Order: sequence, then structure tokens, then C-alpha cells
Amino acid sequence: MRHALAVLVWSFLCLGAYAADASEASLYQSKLGVAKMIRSAMLASIRTSWEQGTAAGGILEFDDPEYSVFGPFPFVSNGQFPLSTLQLAYSAAVRQTSDGRLSQEIGDALDGAALDGASAGSAVLLGSFTDSSRHDYWWNAAAAELNYILNVAPRTSTGAISHRADSRQYWADGVYMGFPFIAYYGAVTNNATLLQVAYDQCRLYRDALILDGPTGKLWGHIYSDDTKEWIDEGIWGTGNAWAALGMLRVAVTIQKTEHCSEMAPQIANLTSWVKEILDGEFAALTSDNLVPDYITGGPTFSDAASSAALASVAYRVAQLYPQQFGANYTQAAGRIRDTVLCNVTNLGTLQPIVDPLSWSQIGLLSTESQAFGLMMVSAWRDWIGL
Repeated sequence: MRHALAVLVWSFLCLGAYAADASEASLYQSKLGVAKMIRSAMLASIRTSWEQGTAAGGILEFDDPEYSVFGPFPFVSNGQFPLSTLQLAYSAAVRQTSDGRLSQEIGDALDGAALDGASAGSAVLLGSFTDSSRHDYWWNAAAAELNYILNVAPRTSTGAISHRADSRQYWADGVYMGFPFIAYYGAVTNNATLLQVAYDQCRLYRDALILDGPTGKLWGHIYSDDTKEWIDEGIWGTGNAWAALGMLRVAVTIQKTEHCSEMAPQIANLTSWVKEILDGEFAALTSDNLVPDYITGGPTFSDAASSAALASVAYRVAQLYPQQFGANYTQAAGRIRDTVLCNVTNLGTLQPIVDPLSWSQIGLLSTESQAFGLMMVSAWRDWIGL
């Protein structure tokens, strides 16, 4: 009952969000064909562990939005079967290794990451309450992943869960990979301790990676706790996008539980840290309305991948926290959206994009960039109110 009341209060607070006019709805409908091309190109791509989870996240928001954390009652079954999401989750679980990491048994197995497999954790746990015929399978796979990141993965000197399995490193990417899953598990099981852990991990990562950049406070990419040195001190657009995506999902997950009132300060911190990233990245928008690959420490070519991810965040926060995020955020998101969608190729791929394996080079195909495109379109749809 308290959970339902919390969600109803949350929904009421969001009634003040922007209601788009008919022209936005018409424009969205005209771009659905492009969105479906983005989706199919994503599903056609070969995926590593973090890409499997990110693809599942993009599909969840696009195909099965009622079960996204942005939906009204995301932690209980509404009787609908989220087929597309569970198909991706099933592959992640089938390729789980004995230590609990999802999506690892690909190619030569074990990609060296401690947190990347957890990016599929929420989709796997979703199966436990939407696919009763495999309840135990889904539940055990999610529990094993949670056990790995909480009890097996290395910890830094501050207690942060290392992004890497064989060393102690902070990667901005890890804020999306691991911490939304911890929060989601806490929400599904009504475990306030896990909600707090998810928040604390975001805080510890921000403390380690935050920098004073030329456009505001933004995140460096990779810091080694073993050597106490930066591995990549550059302000990488995609790294900041990962951090914003992850912190937003942790905040909204907490907000959707009965613990939202006592955790209001944590939610406020998370949303302020998201705002910090949006302000700094949007201040660096190039003349073609995309953010640069790097603001400092790397090449500055325009990157549709991080731009789409940040636009999705802007649409979400403008809808959910309209008093904190005004029209300037959706205006920036709209400019990014138009550029991204207009540049989609005849194969459905986003361009120009950073190579996901070589962060200083322009790439041809990136599963994460395709997922970011889907997240952007889905967030735009929900902001419109369709």
C-alpha cells in the first residue's frame, strides 16, 4: 500500500511536466520509421557484455516502457509479457559465468570488467516477476550477479566497487553498468539497504572522477585507485553520458519505492549531479548541435552517441523534475534529436559516433550508440505524453 501511495504521489508531482503540442506528436510519428531502423541495426550488431545490457535497456524503454523505471508501476507484473526485453535478458543469463557475471561467455569469455555484466541485471530480474515459468532461473541469475558485484568484485580504498575485475579502477561507465541494477534489485525486494548502496556508489564514483572543466564540473573518464593516477583524465562525452544515465535511473528507482521520503536528500543529490553534467555538456555543444567526443584531453569531433544519451536524460528530467529543469534542457535536447535523426544512415546507424573500443576515433557501428538513440526517442515520446 505504501509503495502504491508513493507511486501515486510521484505521478501527481509529475503532472506539472510539459505537455507537448500537436506538432511535436506529429513529428514523433514521422520519425518512428527511423527509430525502428535504429532498433534493428542495434539488434543486428555483435554485442559484448556491456552492450548486451545497454541494448536490453534501450529495448525496454522503446518496446516495453511500462516496465521501465520511468513507467508508473515498474516493479510488479501488469500481466503483459515483455518479450523483446526478456529475449535479450535470456541471452545474458545463458552466457553467465560461474562467478555470476552476466553476458560473459562470448568469444574468448571474460572481458575483464567487474560491472559490465550487471548492465543486464535489471532486465534479468524483470523476468522473475513477468515470466513465472522461469521464475527461479531468472531469480538465481540476478542474485548471482548481485552477489558478484557486492561480495566478489574488488573494492577501492573508499569502498567503491571497482569497474575492473583484476584491479581497482573507477570508470565513469560503471555508474550505468552496475548501480541502477543494485537499486532495481532493492526496489523489487523492498530492500532500503540496497537503495542506499546504489546511491553511495554513485557518490563515491563522482567524488573520484569529478573535475573542474572549462564548461563546468564534469567527470574524467578513468582513475586507478591502485596507482593513484589518471588512466584517462579527459572529459569524455560518453563517460559523462553514462554517469548521467546511471544516476538518473538510481534516483527514479528510489523515487518509485516506499522509501522515497526518507531518501529525499539522496534523490536531490543525484538529480543535482545529473544537472551538473547536462549543464557542462550542453554548454559545449558544437555548431552542428552535437557534443564533442572530448571536451578536454582528447579529440573534439562531434559525437551523436553521447549526444543522444544526454538528450534522453534531458527529456526525462524535464518531464520528471520540471521545477528543476526548464525549457532550455528540452530545447537543447530537441536540437540534438533533430541532428541525430537526420544523420541516421540507410542502414539505420547513428553517425558520426565515437568508436566504443577506441575512444579517440570515429566509429562505424556501436551497439551503445544505437541504444542511446532508442533511449532518446523513447524519452521524447514520454515527454510528449504519447
